Amino acid sequence: MRAVSPPPPPRTAAPSPPGLLHRLHDLSHNKTLLLLCAALLVVLVSLIPLLVSWLGTPRPMGISLQRNTATVAATPLNQAPVNPHQVVIVPSDTDHPPPPVLATAAYLMDMDSGATLYAYNPFMHLPMLSTTKLMTALLAVEHGNLNQQVTITNALDRDIQQHISSDSSLFGLKKGETYTLRDLLYGLLLPSGNDAAVAIADTVGGSYQHFVDMMNQRARELGMYDTHYMNPSGLLATSHYSSAHDLAVLGRYTMSNPILHQIASTRLYHIPKTSQHAEHYLVNGNQFLWWYPGADGGKPGWDGNTDFVQVVSCTRNGRHLIGVTMNTKDWWTDMRDLMNWGFDNFQWISPYDVDLQHPIPYDYDWGYFVRDKKTNTLPTANHGRYYIYTGYSVSPPILSYFDKNGGLDKFGFPTSMPDYTQGSLVSQRFQKATIQCDLAGKQCKRL
Repeated sequence: MRAVSPPPPPRTAAPSPPGLLHRLHDLSHNKTLLLLCAALLVVLVSLIPLLVSWLGTPRPMGISLQRNTATVAATPLNQAPVNPHQVVIVPSDTDHPPPPVLATAAYLMDMDSGATLYAYNPFMHLPMLSTTKLMTALLAVEHGNLNQQVTITNALDRDIQQHISSDSSLFGLKKGETYTLRDLLYGLLLPSGNDAAVAIADTVGGSYQHFVDMMNQRARELGMYDTHYMNPSGLLATSHYSSAHDLAVLGRYTMSNPILHQIASTRLYHIPKTSQHAEHYLVNGNQFLWWYPGADGGKPGWDGNTDFVQVVSCTRNGRHLIGVTMNTKDWWTDMRDLMNWGFDNFQWISPYDVDLQHPIPYDYDWGYFVRDKKTNTLPTANHGRYYIYTGYSVSPPILSYFDKNGGLDKFGFPTSMPDYTQGSLVSQRFQKATIQCDLAGKQCKRL
């Protein structure tokens, strides 16, 4: 007979899951879980100021930046970086926000260590105008004899006329004259003589084109991979460009050369008349030298319109900085903000005030700086307002309350960064009062 399996045991219904209210009741009595949630909330709130700072910090486009506050070992001057497009920002001022700039690109570098303090569009290719002459001067010092006699021959004069424009700034070379290479360097860097640039190129390079090739080779050796030269003067030309990063590298290298640093820091230079050449009184066109404390070198470039480029060397209290701005129409505001932030010193200094006491060369080109006022502001990335007078920004919701309740007249200038360490409350100090806003309740008040 076939065996018959016993019937399966009867199924019992599974217990129904507890309801939502029941679960919430249990969670409300779980002290450990409640403590963990509270701790997590505190951590999230503490991250708010970091997020706000990150949103308001100028960042270059197209690359990833790292921020590091640790000490960075000095980078050798003649050593090209392993990764030329990696920038590690080491801010020197942490109690002021990095300043926004009107320039298309900007850079701030520590001269001694090579550390990057600030970078905005650091690798963007832009015309570098007469800052080109820093490379021309560097090759002249490295490959030439400063006491060498240079005669403006017929051939050299033709080359000069061929490679300068009708509106070129000039040293004033005349056919048949003879100068030393040292004289030509002063004529190159102080009045930004394009004729001196051509004379140096032909003399040091043997030919105009060979000197331009030397410029590009030296740029690669210095790690200036976003720079390409087509001429030694800086005249606008296709494929003649540089970047804020590369100009900072060049500025650091040239200003470390004692001869070039000394020439670039000279405000006035007199070349007496001799039997071989005319007399020259040279004025340094680097206007930053004439009014900003500690400025001691560099080179500007200007197209005569709205494009201004500058490489500035500045030393204060034993610290040496190299600043770069490219394509700006308000060069004094941009460079002053960068240097003030780099030195963490916001004592007010204005070219307008200095110009009234000691005239700044070519002040008329800039309307005698009458636009430079303490109340001037710059827009920030987080819809705020940067006050150049104190170096602090004001952003919503504090900014909205500030504007609706009297602004500078009632509160004065900002004197601190926003404080986000009070939970949902944010506060910021001003000269005359403190404004506090409740982010949750969307209410602000004066303290």
